[in-house]
Amino acid sequence: MSSDAPDRARAGHRVALTRTDPRADIAAMEAALARLLELLDDPLAGLRAGQRVLIKPNMFQTEPGFHVSPALLAAIAKAVAEHGALPVVAERTHALYEVLRDHEVHKYADVVSFDDMPLRVAAIPGATSLRVPIAVPELVLDCDYFIGVPQLRTHASVIYSNGMKNLVGLLPGFTTRIVHMAGVDESTVDLNLLRPQDLVISDGSTVIEGNYPMEGDPREVGFLAASTNATALDVAVSELAGFRAHEVVYLRDAHQRGMGPGELAEIELLGTPFEELSFTIKRAPSVITPPRPGIHVHADNACPACRRWIAAALEALGDELRAWDGEMTVVSGPQVDLPEPRGQVVLVGNCLYESRDAGVYVEGCPPRAIQIAAFRYAMGQPVGPQERTQFRVPAEPREGVPR
Repeated sequence: MSSDAPDRARAGHRVALTRTDPRADIAAMEAALARLLELLDDPLAGLRAGQRVLIKPNMFQTEPGFHVSPALLAAIAKAVAEHGALPVVAERTHALYEVLRDHEVHKYADVVSFDDMPLRVAAIPGATSLRVPIAVPELVLDCDYFIGVPQLRTHASVIYSNGMKNLVGLLPGFTTRIVHMAGVDESTVDLNLLRPQDLVISDGSTVIEGNYPMEGDPREVGFLAASTNATALDVAVSELAGFRAHEVVYLRDAHQRGMGPGELAEIELLGTPFEELSFTIKRAPSVITPPRPGIHVHADNACPACRRWIAAALEALGDELRAWDGEMTVVSGPQVDLPEPRGQVVLVGNCLYESRDAGVYVEGCPPRAIQIAAFRYAMGQPVGPQERTQFRVPAEPREGVPR
């Protein structure tokens, strides 16, 4: 290999970085966006009048700090509209209607929830997990250009969430359950095969760290990153935040499938020096720590994702479990024989399907954050009707299984 070969390899995967004020207004975000686009040789230059451009943000929650900057969305929509293209800002759930109500983004783009769009059943060529056709919004399949706008977040199940994981939000409503049943990591990569992003702009102005998605805390950091390759962007931003890209299963999978680089050395970094922006994000818990005696966990055989999910659930429910005077047995992973149940029984993960009638059963690989309600149900706490759909209780409860 010639001495300049590594430089040529990096040039194929470029990631642009710039500072931004965490509370930047639209004008400031326009300036920051312009810097990123210039560094990437203006990937919007090829847009044509009348083309439909899908802009997919992380915006399925309304809490302040728990979504991308509306000012950044407005800046992107304006840049698209200036080319004569037709931008549509879309995300699952109706949260974006509330977050963007009366916002300037409406001057440049239509704003619509995937929950309100017509669906089409589509196969994903090359899928390894989502191997049967699934229903997705027609706009995802028909758009002429696709811009992802993720918010950098830690994640209790998959460690890290950014550009690639943002595409799980292409599935409307609670159909994201399909991803968790099939396996989150591989399904995330499959969805990126369904409709690759033409441009990804990661919002690191405010990030979410800690025990997300069960809890989590907003943290103002102040950067934006962009790339025309989602895998490259995720590898670079993971390292920027103190992760190692090889820790993240779906990034390793995407690299093995030829979708992008596997390490930072393969990426050409542009703009603000990497070292000036790097920081250490607070991670979600990964070690299972029962909050008190009487909470018995049997998860030595569980996969890492389910172990992380249990660790996050026990941390999130720590105060509630300490206040509850009962006993609980939590089981996860393949089991030749179930351990002796002590108190209420919660079974976590697809591996325990055959034992589903032995307790409150939480399916998934790993489960979703909302399924933490299974623990509250086992403690005798009330749960809402939507939460009640997220776990299974035997029709004829056995001893130790709540009705």
